[in-house]
Amino acid sequence: QANRQRRLRVERRKALLILVSLIMIPVHMKLEKKRIYYGERFFEISLYLDTLLYAFAKEGKADRAMQDAKMALPEGNMKQIVTKALDYMFLTFDEVEVLRESFRMIEQEYPCKRITDVHEFMIRVEYCGGDVEKTLNLLLLDKNRWEKRIKRMMAERNKQMMDIILSVAVSLLICGVIMYLPVMNIDISENAVVQVFSLIVIFVDDLIIIKAQSYLAIDWGALQIAEDEEVATKKMKSFREYNEQSERKLSFLLGSIAIIITAIFFLQGKEWHGAGGLLLTIFFLNQHKIGRNLARKTLTREIKYAFSGWLLDLALLLQSENVQVALEKSKLYVPGVLKVELFELVERLEKEPESAEPYHQFLQIFMIPEIHSAMSILYSLSIGNSGNADKQISELVEKNLEILDISEEEKIRNMGSGMYLLFLAPVLTASFKLLVDMVFLMLGFLQSSSF
Repeated sequence: QANRQRRLRVERRKALLILVSLIMIPVHMKLEKKRIYYGERFFEISLYLDTLLYAFAKEGKADRAMQDAKMALPEGNMKQIVTKALDYMFLTFDEVEVLRESFRMIEQEYPCKRITDVHEFMIRVEYCGGDVEKTLNLLLLDKNRWEKRIKRMMAERNKQMMDIILSVAVSLLICGVIMYLPVMNIDISENAVVQVFSLIVIFVDDLIIIKAQSYLAIDWGALQIAEDEEVATKKMKSFREYNEQSERKLSFLLGSIAIIITAIFFLQGKEWHGAGGLLLTIFFLNQHKIGRNLARKTLTREIKYAFSGWLLDLALLLQSENVQVALEKSKLYVPGVLKVELFELVERLEKEPESAEPYHQFLQIFMIPEIHSAMSILYSLSIGNSGNADKQISELVEKNLEILDISEEEKIRNMGSGMYLLFLAPVLTASFKLLVDMVFLMLGFLQSSSF
């Protein structure tokens, strides 16, 4: 009777494990399908950008470039949406901005900044003219860097995924070997609590794999690297409105409280608490300086990243506009962290259009050499004092694209840093399971030795 009940419990737990597996397998399959789907979307975007840019370089007209791109694209969703956009373009006669609306159809289906940049460039050339070759080279350079960067990150995450699966497999293998290892002739494999914890560990490890899969099943083309516009704007505004005197008073107040608490600790003979209080006092007395420096470093990184992308947009506008008009129009696309400074620059230029001072005041509080160099070139271009301005701007944009490349790769890697923690997670689950097994082994040993 006892053996029958034990077998029944084992069968129930096996049935529970099978049920959990049946629930989790569709989740794994869904995430894998998403990974494949988003991977295909990324390569569709890459192919579309290549074919469209090269076709536009050859044709010089947006509609013909779109037709050439359509012919070059393989059958799939991208070709269908391009066909739909072309049909709208040729069959609509009562709309003012037919070209822009046609492009918007593609952008809604594929929300990728690189696609939007290329479309905006083509619209400007279509309506205003401009030097196509130089800008096309910059767009192709940016696109190629972006494509290589994403492919590198995809390969890196795939490798991390395999490492996580291996980590889970090894941890489960170790747990299984220990549980069935005959130690002092004590078998804990049929212990109810041990089996329940085994199921929990298997379930948690499966969740770890699912979480890791979610890092692969992302829309690479629509990946949002930049900080939220509203958050970035608030950060910059807070940094600019920093009141050192007020913050110093707060530091003094906090430091005074910490000094009093530290003195109490020392009077009570609690030297270690007092030592900690001294460190806390030093921190509080300098919290305004520490906070200011951290905010400056954080914003500097964000500004360098945002400025590189904005400079490329500005270079596209400069193909058909003068500097002041290009700066005004770039307000539509400027990243949040640059918005306040750009708006002030445009306002200052309206008052002093021929002065160098407005350019030099742009983000002056951060003292970033790349930005200072860019603004000097823009000023020279604005007064017509730079014979090789186009070459200088191209070189400047290329240099900033290198900075953008490094910044964006670092941001993408940081976004996937959780995968490293997932690699370590099975070690924790295995350690917990082994601890439970050891407890029951000890209890079994004590029980056997008592007889």
